[in-house]
Amino acid sequence: MSTPQNAPVPAGLPVAASCGTSPATLHVRTIRIDDDVDLLRHIPAGVSAAWLHHGQGFVGLGGAVRIENAGPARFAEASAAFRELCAGAVVDDEVRVRGTGPVALGSFSYAASSPRPSALVIPEAILGVSEGTAFLTLAALGAPPADDVCWRDLFGSTPAGAPAELEVEPDHTPREYQGMVAGAVDRIRAGAAEKIVLSETSTVTASAPLSPAVLLRRLAERFGTTWVYLAADVIGASPEMLAQTDDGRVFSRVLAGTRPVADDEGLAEDERRAFRTDAKERSEHAFAVDSVTERLADVATDVRASAEPFVLRLPGLEHLASDVSARTLPGVTSLDVAAALHPSAAVSGTPRERADGIIAELETHDRGGYAAPVGWMDARGDGQWAIALRMAHLLDERTVRLQAGGGIVGASDPVVEHAEVLAKQRPMLGALRGA
Repeated sequence: MSTPQNAPVPAGLPVAASCGTSPATLHVRTIRIDDDVDLLRHIPAGVSAAWLHHGQGFVGLGGAVRIENAGPARFAEASAAFRELCAGAVVDDEVRVRGTGPVALGSFSYAASSPRPSALVIPEAILGVSEGTAFLTLAALGAPPADDVCWRDLFGSTPAGAPAELEVEPDHTPREYQGMVAGAVDRIRAGAAEKIVLSETSTVTASAPLSPAVLLRRLAERFGTTWVYLAADVIGASPEMLAQTDDGRVFSRVLAGTRPVADDEGLAEDERRAFRTDAKERSEHAFAVDSVTERLADVATDVRASAEPFVLRLPGLEHLASDVSARTLPGVTSLDVAAALHPSAAVSGTPRERADGIIAELETHDRGGYAAPVGWMDARGDGQWAIALRMAHLLDERTVRLQAGGGIVGASDPVVEHAEVLAKQRPMLGALRGA
């Protein structure tokens, strides 16, 4: 492989100008792999990006192009810059299935005011599996990528990893966090908002260096029904699909309402029935579904939602879930849909602007990439953008910052809400610990 070209590319400007004179052309080649490829066994130590779901997805190395920006127009500018780059690209795609050809993986910041930049990255090499077909995609600026590359040389075996001891430091004591929840409840009852999603952060330091490759494998093995991701500085396993588009079709999965359970157990049937009918949980869930269906009207038609929420079972948690479908308007990309839906009531509150204002007052950290879109997009504009949940920010080789939240309504109990956010941090803690 060539040396990665990692200089940020300002969105909306000519991409990766050569010697400051003219835009360099992106060259992309996708090659079919006839071998059976198990992605979880080929996540190399130097992995730079990943998207894994039910044994399919991508593992990326290096960065041929990085599109980096910030501010209120970060989604639109990134989408436009990527599509402009793809429009001038030289592409040799012998596979032509979903996810081949030019693909960018990215992570956006939750708030427009965040000091953390949002980024879309086109990896230098992608090992992928889509629709039962394995492939290798190579990308380079200015000249075609090498044609004598063996995928096994690039994507070696996933490191084995070993259990680690962890030091966990929450930002707040239980009393402090429960006091934040009580303050949010008071504001809701005073009419400042109908729902507010508060989150808690914890800094985790490991006894040995942490390997993103190992964490990805552990998350994908333990939470196979989620979307496991690595993009920029975020890693996690999200159960919530914000915006998936494929040939004009839109899919979004909304989660709001949670019950913690033991990792190897679930709710009893009578408990699950009570969960589905609980007035507080149904109210919180309805806010989240409405926030998605109402905003989809700006970018799609024929919007439909599940008639009733269903219970989604995951290790350690059960959620109320609803699926939403629609058809995109002409020219709308998956990132455009994600931008229209972010942030949903499931991660901000209702009304969104008022809830975000209260969140900014009560939370002590900028959210960075937490609860924001993370995923991928291809040259057609199709892709998948999950909400960055069950996640960690990678701070250095031994330190990460976990973040998880829960929806607060007028009937919320601070002790129960505190238990919920701690339960939502358990998946990442288990992956970090490795035991």
